[in-house]
Amino acid sequence: MNINRSIKAILSGEHAFYKQKNYEKVTSREMACSFPVNEISYTYNTENKVWRIVKAIFSIILFPIGFYQLSHALAGKLIVPASSPFLTGIASDDLDKARKSLSLNEEWKFKRISVQVDGYTIDATIMGKANTLDNGRWILASNGNGEFYEGKLRNVSFKKIISELNGNALVFNYPGVGASSAMPNRNAMAKAYRAMLNFLEDQNHGIGAKEIIGIGHSIGGGVQGDALKLHQLKKGIKYVFVKNKTFSNLSDTVSHLMNRPFGFLIKIFGWNMSSIESSKSLKAPEIIIQTANVDSYTDIAKNPELIVHDEVIPAEASLAKKLLSDSNYEGKNKYFMGVREGHNTELNNPLPLVEKINEMMKAI
Repeated sequence: MNINRSIKAILSGEHAFYKQKNYEKVTSREMACSFPVNEISYTYNTENKVWRIVKAIFSIILFPIGFYQLSHALAGKLIVPASSPFLTGIASDDLDKARKSLSLNEEWKFKRISVQVDGYTIDATIMGKANTLDNGRWILASNGNGEFYEGKLRNVSFKKIISELNGNALVFNYPGVGASSAMPNRNAMAKAYRAMLNFLEDQNHGIGAKEIIGIGHSIGGGVQGDALKLHQLKKGIKYVFVKNKTFSNLSDTVSHLMNRPFGFLIKIFGWNMSSIESSKSLKAPEIIIQTANVDSYTDIAKNPELIVHDEVIPAEASLAKKLLSDSNYEGKNKYFMGVREGHNTELNNPLPLVEKINEMMKAI
């Protein structure tokens, strides 16, 4: 199946991928593959191919450049542990089995795809239901640093959010994670997010979304922020972005967790993702979720003192605390949701989040 045959045409109607007689057989084969599939491949390049080759040659010839890139990638192995089976204990075979074991005869429909961006191949999957796949509402999920998209394919809480939003989801693994190619790289992670966003926005060769809800958890919020700095949101599409327990910047977080020299190394190796400036300049509505000393899901915009250490990110290093403590920040188009759940705990009740997303969408 080729992307030239319009992705929209295979999401709905009589030729929808899940209506084909061999749907289960084809999907099972795609999911079991250790490499990204080629049947549906979308291309989004930000650089000229010749320029990429020239840069690669210079990185080999000029030792300082090559050494920096290697150091950046090695540091990425620690910052994005999902890229290393030694740190997570999860091998590629485990991910293959997780995809292959999906139930394909139920209401959820899955289609594995690959996206090409500046020489990288990003492994991704579309998930939704027969009655929603053509409705134009899409969730773009960016993972935390120890997560894989394979976990979201059967995650009860994530599926409930999709269902309650009456939408669909596009999930993917960062470069160097799972079946996505290359090594961990901060710029490549942001490019991958922009490629996925462009795939959703593209009305001619992509999905052609009408509403996009970006949900980033932890470092996924940082990736979202990095990507949106350079991405022009499209007219005619409604957006809401969610940053779930995200840091203000990675260096401050590491400094609080360990000590200042380690935070300095994050800067030296080029990994100091900053969510705060991107959040301040974001034109679309944004929901910022942070662990707080609250009894129920509560608006904490006027009570930043309620924010607490979420078991990973200290209160002082959180995006929510930094924004709310900035006297020059006006807080337009933002909702700060205080929750009791810790950093890696799913929302016990996602309905308040869903209601707020719907409310913001209606107000656009």
